[in-house]
Amino acid sequence: MSASRLSDTLSGRIAYDGTRTPVKAVLFLIVCAAWLLPGLVGHDPWKGDEAIVFGIVSDMLRSGHWVLARIAGEPWMEKAPLYYWVAGLHGTLFGWFLPLHDAMRLSAGTFMAITLTCMGLTARELMGERSVRIAVLLFIGCLGLLLRAHEMNTDLAGLSGIALGVYGLALSQRKEKIAGVVTGVALGVAFLGDGFLSLGLLAALMAALPLASSAWRTRAYATTAAIAVVCAIPLLALWPCMLFTANPALLDMWLSRALASRWSDRGSRAGLLDLVYFAKTLPWHAWPAWPLAAWSIWRARKTLATRTDLHLPFVAFLVFFVGLSLFAEAREVNALPMLVPLALLGVAEVDTLRRGAASALDWFGLTTFFLMAALIWIAWVAAITGSPEAVAIRIGAELPGFKYTFRFLPFAAAALLTLIWLAVVARSLRTTRRALVNWAAGITMVWMLMMTLGVPAIDYARSYRPLAASLNQALPVGYKCVISEGVGESQRALFGHYSGLNFFRPDSPAAPVCRIMMVQTAPSRVAPAGPGWTEIWRGSRPGDKSEVLVLYRRN
Repeated sequence: MSASRLSDTLSGRIAYDGTRTPVKAVLFLIVCAAWLLPGLVGHDPWKGDEAIVFGIVSDMLRSGHWVLARIAGEPWMEKAPLYYWVAGLHGTLFGWFLPLHDAMRLSAGTFMAITLTCMGLTARELMGERSVRIAVLLFIGCLGLLLRAHEMNTDLAGLSGIALGVYGLALSQRKEKIAGVVTGVALGVAFLGDGFLSLGLLAALMAALPLASSAWRTRAYATTAAIAVVCAIPLLALWPCMLFTANPALLDMWLSRALASRWSDRGSRAGLLDLVYFAKTLPWHAWPAWPLAAWSIWRARKTLATRTDLHLPFVAFLVFFVGLSLFAEAREVNALPMLVPLALLGVAEVDTLRRGAASALDWFGLTTFFLMAALIWIAWVAAITGSPEAVAIRIGAELPGFKYTFRFLPFAAAALLTLIWLAVVARSLRTTRRALVNWAAGITMVWMLMMTLGVPAIDYARSYRPLAASLNQALPVGYKCVISEGVGESQRALFGHYSGLNFFRPDSPAAPVCRIMMVQTAPSRVAPAGPGWTEIWRGSRPGDKSEVLVLYRRN
């Protein structure tokens, strides 16, 4: 038995050579579970997209109105509703034993599990069985995916639709009818998950494939496309019909908002600036997938016309990059769809990667994640014991009033995963694939350390729950109508949930009857109360030097 085959036993060393063995299958599942599950529960909703989704779904569960999304009483028509519905379902199913926000956040895990499954299936269709696990590991190793994959975010529903659609198009080469159904469902999921943007990306990819590759210029692909359109129509019509049935004005409101945010407002922003934005974002966002994808294209540059395994991901990346650059808002979360084709391209020629390049990536990853893990452990020890003193002082300065409490289960889980990572790294044979496996395992280990040892400190700094409790004590009894001046969507959503407040813009018809006004500004820009108003409360999150909230009462 060769040295690489000895990896099939627990006593041997592990060779990442694309073969499937029980040991490697178990390690793969451990890495995927350890990457996916931590961070889904155990902390409050944080500022950003998650807070908005949480506020919307909380309102839907409370009011029973599942058609119109609202934030603290105000309509919110920015996104399609699929993620809200699925998060609400998770909240209903699991909210009896989990905090509501944790139960809702499990929906992120559901959508990511679908996406990871589609990544593996697509890699198998295009490149064979040996590429399944490495494609998934390369995908989860992308830096830009890590945080977004573990928060309540409507873009995850759109991403799952994109991944499902790419799988359907890959499957069309072998099972055109099933592929048509899969692609049609994907179009519906993409639209219901992220609106016109994700739908447009998939539709453009479907149209571009036969133009770019003769492998998709076939009767079988035409059958797939026709079935996909038929299957997609009911799903595409579902939400618009629900809006129209509830109130025709809602449909007009959604269409005007969706089209304006994606197309009409683009006249004020140069498309070239967005092209530059995504070009500047991808180097870190898609690391380490993009250099491997570039290597695959370089290796196949002379035979690219005949490399049908590369056609779909290559065309998908080009379509997604151009489409997102022209029509998407310049936010890093909008780059998520590009990770799907980049990861698929990256595994195509992974076995031909030069040993020097593979070793450089391997050692860079090992060094980076070892140092990050060491820093997390040192910070944890300092928070518990007060030593090293310099670290403890820094933590106290950044998080005034924070007291860390030792918790055995998170400590045990963090220690166990750290030891597993060290053992796997030490017992693996040097292959080109080892660099990718070690990278995925390393980023997983660091993420789990943050979500076990570090999450109390992160939650202390980012949660609005204590701030809402302080506000509730100052809020006059029965005062729920609040004028919002500069208050962000995240804050309105969270205070709407924690404090039951209904926010109205200053120009809203309801504003004159509100006797409370909340202003969000920088600490250095807080203005004295205007005529007819008295300041009754002021607060900010611990260590937050950029944001303060001030509450005024009408005299």
